[in-house]
Amino acid sequence: MTVFEAVQVNLWCDDVERCAAFFRSLGMPEKFRFPSDGEPHQVEVEAAGVRIGFSSARVGSELFGIATTPGENAEVVLWCNDVDRLHQAALDAGGEPLTSPTDSPDGRLRYTWLRDPEGHRVKFVQERR
Repeated sequence: MTVFEAVQVNLWCDDVERCAAFFRSLGMPEKFRFPSDGEPHQVEVEAAGVRIGFSSARVGSELFGIATTPGENAEVVLWCNDVDRLHQAALDAGGEPLTSPTDSPDGRLRYTWLRDPEGHRVKFVQERR
């Protein structure tokens, strides 16, 4: 039986450092960087035990021979305790708003969408109690 030991999501980026800086500014500590000097090929941050990696689209195409397109081909959903505060922090860090924070029709959730500086969709969700 296979046992999964960790979960990581990778997002392809044109500017790895810019994308990683956006998520670090939201309070996610950097856990990995390669190479340690110069233009990064991969930077990883962590939130709630899950790693989010930012991978160079150029490196993916040139070194690994896989087609990569930064932007809309993924969505990161971050569950938090204050959607409004985190939404504003993301805007201050260079995020582009897609929706304003709003409550779900049944009142159970509060959520909002935005784009990070590389165009990835990011959704913040808060469970109402």
